[in-house]
Amino acid sequence: MELDQIEERLKHWKRRQNELMAAYGDLAKLTSAMPDCKLLRPVFDVWTAYTVAVSELIGDRDEWLQWYELECDMGKRPKAVAFADGRELEVKTLRHLARVIADGA
Repeated sequence: MELDQIEERLKHWKRRQNELMAAYGDLAKLTSAMPDCKLLRPVFDVWTAYTVAVSELIGDRDEWLQWYELECDMGKRPKAVAFADGRELEVKTLRHLARVIADGA
């Protein structure tokens, strides 16, 4: 898949994550519900399955989407990635994440 195509799918994925977290934030304010509570666990399980499906669609064989979401907080905490050819890239944006996936870091 081409870099631009990967980036477009990542943008859609991130929009869905923003929507999920906004809705979760609203619900948590009202109920103090945590993501692993009985009510929300299935919702977050579906989110995880969706992330895995997007990963498969874009050729992410190394769980970079999960890494970007959990370790980089969707780009809020950038981290560096080293490529096999010695290049390094600080992953701050979805474009950077798309490059990592496309180049197979």
